[in-house]
Amino acid sequence: MKDIGIIRMMKNMLGGGSREDEIQAFMLGDDIVRIPAGSVSSTTALKYSAVFSCVRVLGETFASVPFNLYRKREDGDRDIANDLAIHDILHHAPNDEMSPFNWKIAMMMALNLGGNGVSERLVNRRGELVGLYPYQWQQVNICRDPTTKKLQYKISSTSREEARTLERAQVFHVPGMSLDGIVGLSPIQFASQAIRLGLSYEKFGVRLYENGAFPSGAFSFEGVLGKEAFDRLKKDLAKNYQGAKNAGIPMLLEGGGKFVPFQISPADAQLIESKLFQIRDIARLYRVPLHLIGDLERSTNNNIEHQSLEFVMYTMLPWFKLWEENINAQLLTREERRAGYFVEANMMGLLRGDAKSRAEAYSIGRLNGWLSINDIRRLENLNRVEGGDEYIQPLNYINIKLADQYHLNKTASGQQQGQMQAMAEEIYKMITERGAA
Repeated sequence: MKDIGIIRMMKNMLGGGSREDEIQAFMLGDDIVRIPAGSVSSTTALKYSAVFSCVRVLGETFASVPFNLYRKREDGDRDIANDLAIHDILHHAPNDEMSPFNWKIAMMMALNLGGNGVSERLVNRRGELVGLYPYQWQQVNICRDPTTKKLQYKISSTSREEARTLERAQVFHVPGMSLDGIVGLSPIQFASQAIRLGLSYEKFGVRLYENGAFPSGAFSFEGVLGKEAFDRLKKDLAKNYQGAKNAGIPMLLEGGGKFVPFQISPADAQLIESKLFQIRDIARLYRVPLHLIGDLERSTNNNIEHQSLEFVMYTMLPWFKLWEENINAQLLTREERRAGYFVEANMMGLLRGDAKSRAEAYSIGRLNGWLSINDIRRLENLNRVEGGDEYIQPLNYINIKLADQYHLNKTASGQQQGQMQAMAEEIYKMITERGAA
Protein backbone atom coordinates (compact mmCIF):
# COMPACT_ATOMS: atom_id res chain seq x y z
CA MET A 1 0.00 0.00 0.00
CA LYS A 2 1.35 3.44 -0.89
CA ASP A 3 2.10 5.70 2.04
CA ILE A 4 -0.16 8.70 2.39
CA GLY A 5 1.13 12.06 3.59
CA ILE A 6 0.36 11.50 7.27
CA ILE A 7 2.08 8.12 7.33
CA ARG A 8 5.11 9.48 5.54
CA MET A 9 5.28 12.38 7.99
CA MET A 10 5.05 10.02 10.96
CA LYS A 11 7.80 7.82 9.54
CA ASN A 12 10.07 10.81 9.03
CA MET A 13 9.42 12.09 12.54
CA LEU A 14 9.88 8.71 14.16
CA GLY A 15 12.69 7.63 11.92
CA GLY A 16 11.02 4.46 10.63
CA GLY A 17 11.89 1.72 13.09
CA SER A 18 10.28 -1.63 13.80
CA ARG A 19 6.92 -0.12 14.82
CA GLU A 20 6.16 1.18 11.29
CA ASP A 21 3.22 -1.18 10.82
CA GLU A 22 1.80 -0.27 14.23
CA ILE A 23 1.95 3.43 13.40
CA GLN A 24 0.28 2.86 10.05
CA ALA A 25 -2.49 0.79 11.61
CA PHE A 26 -3.02 3.38 14.34
CA MET A 27 -3.33 6.32 11.93
CA LEU A 28 -5.63 4.47 9.50
CA GLY A 29 -7.73 2.72 12.11
CA ASP A 30 -7.37 -0.90 13.20
CA ASP A 31 -10.95 -1.93 12.47
CA ILE A 32 -11.37 -0.50 8.96
CA VAL A 33 -12.27 -3.37 6.63
CA ARG A 34 -10.34 -3.21 3.39
CA ILE A 35 -12.33 -3.71 0.16
CA PRO A 36 -10.27 -5.85 -2.24
CA ALA A 37 -9.91 -4.87 -5.86
CA GLY A 38 -11.76 -6.71 -8.59
CA SER A 39 -15.40 -7.77 -8.78
CA VAL A 40 -17.50 -7.77 -5.62
CA SER A 41 -19.66 -10.59 -4.33
CA SER A 42 -23.41 -10.26 -3.89
CA THR A 43 -22.96 -10.24 -0.10
CA THR A 44 -20.51 -7.36 -0.31
CA ALA A 45 -22.68 -5.47 -2.81
CA LEU A 46 -25.78 -5.79 -0.62
CA LYS A 47 -23.89 -4.18 2.26
CA TYR A 48 -24.01 -0.99 0.22
CA SER A 49 -27.37 0.57 1.07
CA ALA A 50 -27.96 1.91 -2.46
CA VAL A 51 -27.60 -1.55 -4.03
CA PHE A 52 -29.73 -3.17 -1.34
CA SER A 53 -32.48 -0.55 -1.79
CA CYS A 54 -32.55 -0.82 -5.60
CA VAL A 55 -32.62 -4.61 -5.60
CA ARG A 56 -35.33 -4.59 -2.93
CA VAL A 57 -37.52 -2.12 -4.85
CA LEU A 58 -37.26 -4.12 -8.08
CA GLY A 59 -37.82 -7.46 -6.35
CA GLU A 60 -40.78 -6.45 -4.20
CA THR A 61 -42.47 -4.51 -7.00
CA PHE A 62 -42.14 -7.44 -9.37
CA ALA A 63 -43.30 -9.98 -6.77
CA SER A 64 -46.41 -7.89 -6.00
CA VAL A 65 -47.81 -8.31 -9.52
CA PRO A 66 -49.70 -11.54 -10.28
CA PHE A 67 -49.17 -13.59 -13.45
CA ASN A 68 -52.46 -14.82 -14.89
CA LEU A 69 -53.02 -17.77 -17.18
CA TYR A 70 -55.31 -17.01 -20.13
CA ARG A 71 -56.77 -18.95 -23.02
CA LYS A 72 -57.52 -17.20 -26.29
CA ARG A 73 -60.91 -17.84 -27.90
CA GLU A 74 -61.54 -18.21 -31.61
CA ASP A 75 -63.18 -14.78 -31.77
CA GLY A 76 -59.99 -13.16 -30.41
CA ASP A 77 -61.23 -12.60 -26.86
CA ARG A 78 -59.64 -14.40 -23.93
CA ASP A 79 -60.72 -16.08 -20.71
CA ILE A 80 -58.85 -16.53 -17.44
CA ALA A 81 -57.86 -20.19 -17.12
CA ASN A 82 -56.76 -22.31 -14.17
CA ASP A 83 -56.65 -25.81 -15.63
CA LEU A 84 -52.86 -26.03 -16.12
CA ALA A 85 -50.18 -26.74 -13.51
CA ILE A 86 -48.45 -23.43 -14.19
CA HIS A 87 -51.44 -21.57 -12.72
CA ASP A 88 -51.05 -23.33 -9.37
CA ILE A 89 -47.27 -22.81 -9.42
CA LEU A 90 -47.46 -19.07 -10.08
CA HIS A 91 -50.41 -18.42 -7.75
CA HIS A 92 -50.06 -20.81 -4.82
CA ALA A 93 -46.83 -22.78 -4.38
CA PRO A 94 -43.76 -22.85 -6.66
CA ASN A 95 -42.32 -25.52 -4.35
CA ASP A 96 -42.83 -26.97 -0.88
CA GLU A 97 -40.64 -24.30 0.77
CA MET A 98 -41.65 -21.02 -0.84
CA SER A 99 -44.62 -18.84 -1.62
CA PRO A 100 -44.90 -17.24 -5.08
CA PHE A 101 -43.83 -13.90 -3.58
CA ASN A 102 -40.64 -15.37 -2.07
CA TRP A 103 -39.82 -17.30 -5.24
CA LYS A 104 -40.18 -14.25 -7.46
CA ILE A 105 -38.04 -12.12 -5.13
CA ALA A 106 -35.32 -14.81 -5.08
CA MET A 107 -35.31 -14.96 -8.89
CA MET A 108 -35.22 -11.16 -9.22
CA MET A 109 -32.38 -10.94 -6.67
CA ALA A 110 -30.39 -13.40 -8.78
CA LEU A 111 -31.16 -11.43 -11.94
CA ASN A 112 -30.22 -8.04 -10.51
CA LEU A 113 -27.06 -9.27 -8.83
CA GLY A 114 -25.79 -12.00 -11.14
CA GLY A 115 -27.69 -11.37 -14.37
CA ASN A 116 -29.37 -14.81 -14.46
CA GLY A 117 -32.32 -16.31 -12.62
CA VAL A 118 -32.24 -20.11 -12.65
CA SER A 119 -34.79 -22.51 -11.14
CA GLU A 120 -34.84 -26.28 -11.38
CA ARG A 121 -37.99 -27.69 -12.92
CA LEU A 122 -39.63 -30.11 -10.48
CA VAL A 123 -41.55 -32.83 -12.35
CA ASN A 124 -43.62 -35.85 -11.37
CA ARG A 125 -43.15 -39.43 -12.60
CA ARG A 126 -45.03 -38.63 -15.79
CA GLY A 127 -42.65 -35.76 -16.52
CA GLU A 128 -45.28 -33.09 -15.82
CA LEU A 129 -44.18 -29.79 -14.29
CA VAL A 130 -45.19 -29.55 -10.63
CA GLY A 131 -42.86 -26.88 -9.24
CA LEU A 132 -39.84 -24.63 -9.54
CA TYR A 133 -36.88 -24.36 -7.14
CA PRO A 134 -34.50 -21.38 -7.47
CA TYR A 135 -30.72 -21.38 -7.07
CA GLN A 136 -28.49 -18.52 -6.03
CA TRP A 137 -26.66 -17.15 -9.03
CA GLN A 138 -23.22 -17.90 -7.54
CA GLN A 139 -24.11 -21.60 -7.45
CA VAL A 140 -24.79 -21.83 -11.18
CA ASN A 141 -22.15 -22.06 -13.88
CA ILE A 142 -23.68 -21.95 -17.37
CA CYS A 143 -21.63 -23.62 -20.12
CA ARG A 144 -21.98 -25.78 -23.23
CA ASP A 145 -21.44 -29.49 -23.43
CA PRO A 146 -18.43 -29.95 -25.75
CA THR A 147 -20.01 -33.03 -27.33
CA THR A 148 -23.69 -32.12 -27.75
CA LYS A 149 -23.15 -28.32 -27.87
CA LYS A 150 -26.21 -27.95 -25.62
CA LEU A 151 -26.35 -25.73 -22.55
CA GLN A 152 -25.56 -27.23 -19.18
CA TYR A 153 -26.11 -25.78 -15.73
CA LYS A 154 -23.50 -26.91 -13.20
CA ILE A 155 -24.82 -26.45 -9.66
CA SER A 156 -22.06 -26.16 -7.05
CA SER A 157 -22.30 -28.08 -3.80
CA THR A 158 -23.72 -26.57 -0.61
CA SER A 159 -24.25 -27.75 2.94
CA ARG A 160 -27.65 -29.12 1.89
CA GLU A 161 -26.85 -30.80 -1.44
CA GLU A 162 -24.05 -32.14 -3.59
CA ALA A 163 -22.82 -30.66 -6.84
CA ARG A 164 -24.66 -31.78 -9.95
CA THR A 165 -25.27 -30.87 -13.58
CA LEU A 166 -28.67 -30.07 -15.08
CA GLU A 167 -29.60 -30.08 -18.76
CA ARG A 168 -31.38 -27.17 -20.44
CA ALA A 169 -34.74 -28.93 -20.34
CA GLN A 170 -34.42 -29.38 -16.56
CA VAL A 171 -34.25 -25.69 -15.69
CA PHE A 172 -36.25 -22.50 -16.03
CA HIS A 173 -33.70 -19.84 -16.97
CA VAL A 174 -34.42 -16.11 -17.24
CA PRO A 175 -31.35 -14.22 -18.53
CA GLY A 176 -31.02 -10.50 -18.03
CA MET A 177 -29.28 -8.11 -20.41
CA SER A 178 -26.90 -10.25 -22.43
CA LEU A 179 -24.26 -10.05 -25.12
CA ASP A 180 -25.18 -13.40 -26.65
CA GLY A 181 -28.86 -13.60 -25.67
CA ILE A 182 -28.21 -16.69 -23.55
CA VAL A 183 -26.15 -15.80 -20.48
CA GLY A 184 -27.01 -12.56 -18.71
CA LEU A 185 -24.46 -9.98 -17.58
CA SER A 186 -23.91 -9.44 -13.85
CA PRO A 187 -24.66 -5.80 -12.92
CA ILE A 188 -22.52 -5.90 -9.77
CA GLN A 189 -19.52 -7.27 -11.66
CA PHE A 190 -19.68 -4.58 -14.33
CA ALA A 191 -20.32 -1.88 -11.70
CA SER A 192 -17.89 -3.26 -9.11
CA GLN A 193 -15.75 -0.11 -9.07
CA ALA A 194 -18.76 2.12 -8.40
CA ILE A 195 -19.94 -0.22 -5.63
CA ARG A 196 -16.48 -0.40 -4.05
CA LEU A 197 -16.22 3.39 -4.15
CA GLY A 198 -19.64 3.76 -2.50
CA LEU A 199 -18.70 1.27 0.22
CA SER A 200 -15.45 3.16 0.78
CA TYR A 201 -17.36 6.40 1.30
CA GLU A 202 -19.62 4.71 3.84
CA LYS A 203 -16.70 3.17 5.73
CA PHE A 204 -14.81 6.46 5.68
CA GLY A 205 -17.88 8.25 7.03
CA VAL A 206 -18.26 5.72 9.84
CA ARG A 207 -14.61 6.10 10.84
CA LEU A 208 -14.77 9.88 10.56
CA TYR A 209 -17.77 10.29 12.85
CA GLU A 210 -16.63 7.62 15.29
CA ASN A 211 -13.57 9.75 15.89
CA GLY A 212 -15.42 12.97 16.54
CA ALA A 213 -16.33 13.82 12.94
CA PHE A 214 -13.00 15.63 12.49
CA PRO A 215 -9.77 14.42 10.88
CA SER A 216 -6.92 14.19 13.29
CA GLY A 217 -3.45 15.50 12.64
CA ALA A 218 0.19 14.76 13.38
CA PHE A 219 1.93 14.22 16.75
CA SER A 220 5.53 15.36 16.93
CA PHE A 221 8.06 14.54 19.64
CA GLU A 222 11.71 15.24 20.22
CA GLY A 223 13.51 12.05 19.36
CA VAL A 224 11.93 8.60 19.09
CA LEU A 225 9.18 7.29 21.39
CA GLY A 226 9.82 4.01 23.07
CA LYS A 227 7.33 1.17 22.65
CA GLU A 228 5.91 1.68 26.16
CA ALA A 229 5.42 5.40 25.60
CA PHE A 230 3.85 4.82 22.19
CA ASP A 231 1.39 2.22 23.53
CA ARG A 232 0.46 4.48 26.44
CA LEU A 233 -0.17 7.42 24.09
CA LYS A 234 -2.35 5.28 21.87
CA LYS A 235 -4.49 3.99 24.76
CA ASP A 236 -4.78 7.46 26.28
CA LEU A 237 -6.02 8.95 23.00
CA ALA A 238 -8.56 6.18 22.48
CA LYS A 239 -9.87 6.44 26.05
CA ASN A 240 -9.99 10.17 26.65
CA TYR A 241 -10.19 11.97 23.31
CA GLN A 242 -11.88 9.85 20.64
CA GLY A 243 -15.62 9.89 20.02
CA ALA A 244 -18.29 12.56 19.97
CA LYS A 245 -18.69 12.60 23.76
CA ASN A 246 -15.05 13.65 24.16
CA ALA A 247 -15.15 16.39 21.53
CA GLY A 248 -13.66 19.67 22.77
CA ILE A 249 -11.69 18.22 25.69
CA PRO A 250 -8.20 19.82 25.85
CA MET A 251 -5.44 17.38 24.99
CA LEU A 252 -2.57 16.87 27.43
CA LEU A 253 0.76 15.83 25.95
CA GLU A 254 4.01 15.10 27.74
CA GLY A 255 7.63 15.00 26.81
CA GLY A 256 7.44 18.12 24.65
CA GLY A 257 4.84 16.56 22.37
CA LYS A 258 2.95 18.72 19.93
CA PHE A 259 -0.27 18.08 18.01
CA VAL A 260 -0.66 19.73 14.62
CA PRO A 261 -4.26 19.36 13.34
CA PHE A 262 -5.05 19.11 9.65
CA GLN A 263 -7.81 21.55 8.79
CA ILE A 264 -9.89 19.29 6.53
CA SER A 265 -13.62 19.00 7.15
CA PRO A 266 -16.13 16.61 5.55
CA ALA A 267 -17.56 19.57 3.63
CA ASP A 268 -14.09 20.47 2.28
CA ALA A 269 -13.57 16.89 1.19
CA GLN A 270 -17.07 16.87 -0.34
CA LEU A 271 -17.83 13.62 1.45
CA ILE A 272 -21.60 14.15 1.43
CA GLU A 273 -21.69 15.26 -2.20
CA SER A 274 -19.53 12.35 -3.30
CA LYS A 275 -21.67 9.87 -1.40
CA LEU A 276 -24.86 11.27 -2.97
CA PHE A 277 -23.28 10.99 -6.40
CA GLN A 278 -22.48 7.33 -5.80
CA ILE A 279 -26.06 6.63 -4.67
CA ARG A 280 -27.37 8.23 -7.86
CA ASP A 281 -24.85 6.25 -9.89
CA ILE A 282 -26.23 2.97 -8.51
CA ALA A 283 -29.83 4.15 -9.05
CA ARG A 284 -28.87 4.91 -12.65
CA LEU A 285 -27.47 1.39 -13.00
CA TYR A 286 -30.77 -0.21 -11.93
CA ARG A 287 -32.98 2.53 -13.47
CA VAL A 288 -34.76 3.17 -10.16
CA PRO A 289 -36.13 6.66 -9.34
CA LEU A 290 -34.26 8.28 -6.49
CA HIS A 291 -37.36 8.89 -4.38
CA LEU A 292 -37.98 5.12 -4.21
CA ILE A 293 -34.64 4.60 -2.43
CA GLY A 294 -35.06 7.50 -0.01
CA ASP A 295 -33.33 10.35 -1.88
CA LEU A 296 -35.92 13.15 -1.85
CA GLU A 297 -33.57 16.07 -2.42
CA ARG A 298 -34.95 16.89 -5.87
CA SER A 299 -38.42 15.40 -5.48
CA THR A 300 -41.73 17.26 -5.30
CA ASN A 301 -45.32 16.08 -5.05
CA ASN A 302 -45.77 16.74 -8.76
CA ASN A 303 -42.69 15.07 -10.19
CA ILE A 304 -42.92 12.02 -7.89
CA GLU A 305 -46.18 11.01 -9.58
CA HIS A 306 -44.59 11.24 -13.03
CA GLN A 307 -41.43 9.47 -11.88
CA SER A 308 -43.52 6.63 -10.46
CA LEU A 309 -45.34 6.27 -13.77
CA GLU A 310 -42.03 6.29 -15.65
CA PHE A 311 -40.74 3.62 -13.27
CA VAL A 312 -43.62 1.36 -14.30
CA MET A 313 -43.28 2.15 -18.01
CA TYR A 314 -39.52 2.15 -18.51
CA THR A 315 -38.22 -0.05 -15.68
CA MET A 316 -40.84 -2.64 -14.74
CA LEU A 317 -42.56 -3.10 -18.11
CA PRO A 318 -39.39 -4.51 -19.76
CA TRP A 319 -38.96 -6.87 -16.80
CA PHE A 320 -42.52 -8.16 -17.09
CA LYS A 321 -42.15 -8.56 -20.85
CA LEU A 322 -38.95 -10.57 -20.32
CA TRP A 323 -40.65 -12.85 -17.81
CA GLU A 324 -43.83 -13.32 -19.85
CA GLU A 325 -41.92 -14.46 -22.92
CA ASN A 326 -39.69 -16.84 -20.95
CA ILE A 327 -42.61 -18.35 -19.03
CA ASN A 328 -44.62 -18.89 -22.21
CA ALA A 329 -41.62 -20.34 -24.06
CA GLN A 330 -40.25 -22.58 -21.30
CA LEU A 331 -43.11 -23.51 -18.98
CA LEU A 332 -45.89 -24.05 -21.53
CA THR A 333 -45.67 -26.90 -24.00
CA ARG A 334 -46.05 -26.34 -27.72
CA GLU A 335 -49.43 -28.07 -27.61
CA GLU A 336 -50.62 -25.77 -24.82
CA ARG A 337 -49.51 -22.67 -26.74
CA ARG A 338 -51.28 -23.93 -29.88
CA ALA A 339 -54.41 -24.46 -27.80
CA GLY A 340 -54.37 -20.74 -27.01
CA TYR A 341 -52.84 -20.74 -23.52
CA PHE A 342 -50.53 -17.90 -22.51
CA VAL A 343 -49.34 -16.18 -19.31
CA GLU A 344 -49.47 -12.43 -18.83
CA ALA A 345 -48.64 -10.11 -15.92
CA ASN A 346 -51.57 -8.11 -14.55
CA MET A 347 -50.02 -4.67 -14.09
CA MET A 348 -53.26 -2.86 -13.28
CA GLY A 349 -52.29 -2.75 -9.61
CA LEU A 350 -49.24 -0.62 -10.42
CA LEU A 351 -51.32 1.81 -12.48
CA ARG A 352 -54.26 2.19 -10.10
CA GLY A 353 -53.38 5.65 -8.79
CA ASP A 354 -55.37 7.24 -5.97
CA ALA A 355 -59.12 6.78 -5.43
CA LYS A 356 -60.04 10.05 -7.15
CA SER A 357 -57.95 9.33 -10.25
CA ARG A 358 -59.38 5.81 -10.54
CA ALA A 359 -62.96 7.10 -10.17
CA GLU A 360 -62.39 9.66 -12.92
CA ALA A 361 -60.89 7.03 -15.23
CA TYR A 362 -63.77 4.62 -14.57
CA SER A 363 -66.30 7.39 -15.22
CA ILE A 364 -64.72 8.18 -18.58
CA GLY A 365 -64.67 4.51 -19.54
CA ARG A 366 -68.25 3.97 -18.41
CA LEU A 367 -69.70 7.03 -20.18
CA ASN A 368 -67.81 6.31 -23.40
CA GLY A 369 -69.04 2.74 -23.52
CA TRP A 370 -65.86 0.69 -23.11
CA LEU A 371 -66.38 -0.25 -19.44
CA SER A 372 -69.39 -1.88 -17.83
CA ILE A 373 -70.30 -1.80 -14.13
CA ASN A 374 -68.96 -5.31 -13.68
CA ASP A 375 -65.75 -4.43 -15.50
CA ILE A 376 -65.17 -1.64 -12.99
CA ARG A 377 -66.11 -3.80 -10.02
CA ARG A 378 -63.72 -6.51 -11.20
CA LEU A 379 -60.87 -3.99 -11.34
CA GLU A 380 -61.71 -2.96 -7.77
CA ASN A 381 -61.84 -6.59 -6.58
CA LEU A 382 -65.61 -6.42 -6.02
CA ASN A 383 -68.19 -9.07 -6.87
CA ARG A 384 -70.33 -8.85 -9.98
CA VAL A 385 -73.88 -7.50 -9.80
CA GLU A 386 -76.93 -8.52 -11.79
CA GLY A 387 -77.37 -6.45 -14.94
CA GLY A 388 -73.87 -5.03 -14.62
CA ASP A 389 -72.63 -6.36 -17.96
CA GLU A 390 -74.54 -3.81 -20.05
CA TYR A 391 -72.57 -1.16 -21.92
CA ILE A 392 -73.97 2.34 -22.43
CA GLN A 393 -73.26 5.08 -24.96
CA PRO A 394 -74.27 8.79 -25.14
CA LEU A 395 -77.24 9.48 -27.40
CA ASN A 396 -75.29 12.01 -29.48
CA TYR A 397 -72.76 9.29 -30.43
CA ILE A 398 -73.61 7.31 -33.57
CA ASN A 399 -71.93 4.58 -35.55
CA ILE A 400 -70.25 5.91 -38.70
CA LYS A 401 -72.15 3.47 -40.92
CA LEU A 402 -75.43 4.55 -39.41
CA ALA A 403 -74.38 8.17 -39.95
CA ASP A 404 -73.79 7.55 -43.66
CA GLN A 405 -77.15 5.80 -43.96
CA TYR A 406 -78.83 8.71 -42.18
CA HIS A 407 -77.39 11.22 -44.63
CA LEU A 408 -78.46 9.05 -47.60
CA ASN A 409 -81.97 8.77 -46.24
CA LYS A 410 -82.08 12.49 -45.58
CA THR A 411 -80.94 13.24 -49.14
CA ALA A 412 -83.46 10.79 -50.62
CA SER A 413 -86.21 12.28 -48.49
CA GLY A 414 -85.32 15.76 -49.69
CA GLN A 415 -85.46 14.64 -53.31
CA GLN A 416 -88.88 13.05 -52.76
CA GLN A 417 -90.19 16.22 -51.15
CA GLY A 418 -88.92 18.25 -54.11
CA GLN A 419 -90.65 15.94 -56.55
CA MET A 420 -93.90 16.11 -54.59
CA GLN A 421 -93.69 19.91 -54.50
CA ALA A 422 -93.16 20.05 -58.26
CA MET A 423 -96.15 17.74 -58.85
CA ALA A 424 -98.33 19.86 -56.59
CA GLU A 425 -97.40 23.01 -58.45
CA GLU A 426 -98.12 21.29 -61.80
CA ILE A 427 -101.59 20.15 -60.62
CA TYR A 428 -102.36 23.62 -59.26
CA LYS A 429 -101.39 25.15 -62.60
CA MET A 430 -103.66 22.76 -64.52
CA ILE A 431 -106.66 23.49 -62.27
CA THR A 432 -106.08 27.23 -62.58
CA GLU A 433 -105.97 27.05 -66.39
CA ARG A 434 -109.20 25.02 -66.62
CA GLY A 435 -111.03 27.45 -64.36
CA ALA A 436 -110.03 30.34 -66.55
CA ALA A 437 -111.29 28.54 -69.69
